[in-house]
Amino acid sequence: MSTSVDYTWLKRERAFKLRTLESGYAAREAVPVGEQLYDPQFGWIEPDGSIIFSDIGGQEEYGWDPAKGHGAILKLHRDDSIEYLARPSSMGTAMPLCPIRAPAYFGPWEGHMMLVGQSLPGRHGARNQHYVFKYAPGDDRMRVFAQIPHAGPINNGIPGAAVTGGFGPPGSPQEGKFFVQTMMNCVVYAVDAKGEIEPWILLSPPHLQRPMMALDFQVAPPWWGDLAGEYILLGRSGQTYMDEVNHDLRWLHYHVDRNGKVDPTPLPPEKVPAPIEAVKAPAEFGRFAGDLFWVDEGGVDLNHVTTFDTPLPYSAKVMRTDKSGKHHVFADNLQGASTLIVFDGNRMLLSIMGKSYSTGEYHHPDGAIYEIKYTGR
Repeated sequence: MSTSVDYTWLKRERAFKLRTLESGYAAREAVPVGEQLYDPQFGWIEPDGSIIFSDIGGQEEYGWDPAKGHGAILKLHRDDSIEYLARPSSMGTAMPLCPIRAPAYFGPWEGHMMLVGQSLPGRHGARNQHYVFKYAPGDDRMRVFAQIPHAGPINNGIPGAAVTGGFGPPGSPQEGKFFVQTMMNCVVYAVDAKGEIEPWILLSPPHLQRPMMALDFQVAPPWWGDLAGEYILLGRSGQTYMDEVNHDLRWLHYHVDRNGKVDPTPLPPEKVPAPIEAVKAPAEFGRFAGDLFWVDEGGVDLNHVTTFDTPLPYSAKVMRTDKSGKHHVFADNLQGASTLIVFDGNRMLLSIMGKSYSTGEYHHPDGAIYEIKYTGR
């Protein structure tokens, strides 16, 4: 995209201030604010070092047309250039978010992007029917894979504010399926390779004492110790997507058995070495290779229908969990929102969302990609 819009004010409001607190590591803004990114969300890294990701926001022309869909599927190359794989003009009235890559045991779709998205644009669409989409490598658009059904008693059962989870592990009753959480009606759905989808866990009374809004649902990785290989749900008990943000309610981790039964008692901190979305640093990342990295968003929560009238605070931090389980601040001065990390050898890349294009009705290109690179001791 090109534009004649002067985004000097946006670049100033979203100025790069990320500061690394360890010697031998340097930070930079790889893809600047004020250009073509709105709400980027990393997917995965390809063998050539490029990163496949989606962007919730942006239409073919700058500005906002409430009748058109928005967002794109893109590739970040190692030279910081961005390639469009599916453009905003191919979205119809829909939009993409939360991409994951299908494994070999997901039927014929190995290597395809599975993702969720709104069927209608903007804030209105966030609170209404969502779909599961599929993007095939080399295609120029994403395509509907499944319509998420209404379920449960919360918010009239409307499957809004959907988020992708993980895949059922081989050998489990959920092999060949993956999970989708809808935060509006508090349901975890199971989707199979034929596009059949059904409610699997109702996170509402009488199944639980209070509604629980689920942000993630994954199989615990090896670094989770005794819980490795178990289902872990990241949720907020006592709140749904339609409620105002309550910062007294925390995102906590819960154990779920293979039958979909949720233990309503959150896991104690000693059982959670790092958040379920943490990423393990590779051997090329210097003296912190093998440590876990994740982002403390600094109190900013985009997982509601919240809008922001003031600049986002520089309160987020890149955190590190060492091999003994201790937490350290690795970098600070970050405007957090919903940040994802991908490693490419000695580089840590972060997708920086900023304010919400859809639910927050913020239609300026305030997204960016940051890099923290190991440069030597």
